Amino acid sequence: MPATTPPPARTSPHRPQRTGAAFLDPDFGLRALHDLNHDRYLRYAALLLPAAEAYQAIKAAYDELAERWPRVLAARSPAACAWQTVRRRVCALAGPHPLGSVSHLSETQQDVLVLHLVLDLPKAEVAALTGTDPATVHAHLRSLGSAAGHLA
Repeated sequence: MPATTPPPARTSPHRPQRTGAAFLDPDFGLRALHDLNHDRYLRYAALLLPAAEAYQAIKAAYDELAERWPRVLAARSPAACAWQTVRRRVCALAGPHPLGSVSHLSETQQDVLVLHLVLDLPKAEVAALTGTDPATVHAHLRSLGSAAGHLA
């Protein structure tokens, strides 16, 4: 009898085949998020909180993200979901209106101002960190001339 080759593995046309570290280790994505953004998250928290509370807020945010990681990954923008978790945890410790003179702005506008003008992150990095469209970041910066003058 001639040698036969094994049939190809069955794959679903609707579900991509998962292989590699991300499939074998469900925490891989959370660790990647941590490695990519931890310093930025901590710098943001340190603007609004004393050092010990900043660390506490970021740890609490990661704990919350870990508990609901499958839902975070299923979100339209996992980056935005992670950022909102960080922001919520930081603001919970910082109290009402932690950004004082710009508290009348939307949360997204506040984030863009603080991350770009105070922490000096490039616009593209602000967009990636917050899960915001780069054009939206640019538009917010252009429309906030007077508020930007207070922070610059």
